[in-house]
Amino acid sequence: MLWIALALLLVGLAFVVLMISSESNEPTPEDEIIPEVGQKLPPFLENYLGSNGVELPPSIVYAGIAITAAGIAVSLLALPAKINIISAIAVVVVALSLVKIIGAQRRAKMLDQLPSFINQVTRRLSAGVSVENAFADSVETLERPLGTVMRRVVRRVHFGYDLHQAFEREARVNKLNEFDVLATALRINEQYGGSIRSILDDIVDILRMQDSGKRELSAMTGETRVTAAILAALPPGIAAYTFYNNPKFLTDMWQDAGGQQTLIAAVIMQLLGVIVLWRMIKTIGN
Repeated sequence: MLWIALALLLVGLAFVVLMISSESNEPTPEDEIIPEVGQKLPPFLENYLGSNGVELPPSIVYAGIAITAAGIAVSLLALPAKINIISAIAVVVVALSLVKIIGAQRRAKMLDQLPSFINQVTRRLSAGVSVENAFADSVETLERPLGTVMRRVVRRVHFGYDLHQAFEREARVNKLNEFDVLATALRINEQYGGSIRSILDDIVDILRMQDSGKRELSAMTGETRVTAAILAALPPGIAAYTFYNNPKFLTDMWQDAGGQQTLIAAVIMQLLGVIVLWRMIKTIGN
């Protein structure tokens, strides 16, 4: 069984190498519109990544899928019965958690970049530049990930979209309400006129107040997060310490039918406990 698992792992790695090499050989002309999230991916995968705010090249997505599939194959074929199912489920849970973490980090970084970007836009508006040109000029020095999104917005405008429509589209793709707020402000300005600069200044103030509140809440709940991390790490730590000092205790327990069921139940309860603690901390953070 082990050699079959290793063969599947090698096939998965070879597939990853082929995908990366084919991706790097494709031309990327400057005037081409930046592709949508997962444009070359299956629709269900594209929708899942988009709903979590993840925007990665198809080669990286396929690499992650191949590695996850290889991990599941190794778990099912190389590990003993009953443990292999738990291990395969753990691989899937880790992969899904990574998607959530990557999406959350990307959104957080975009929100960190957004106030300074809007400030650049308002400074150009003060110099008499039009709204579209102010956004286009401010994008030139903007770094990723917000730079990628804003360049896509500017290119959509060049291809006939209204500016608020481009932001509404990005709000749906990236699941960021702040883009919806920008789109609403721009739509009102386009329809009724008025000073867009003062509205953008107010949006910057709101974003900074929101960021300050999140940082204060994070500091206040730091003790709770540390406690949750300790509670999650304590059972595996005790199991590792017991196995290091007396490996025969756990191996004999595994050989017994009742002990085997107890260990499996303990692993399942540990996983459920970690999920519950993570959801509780996430609720506090929101």
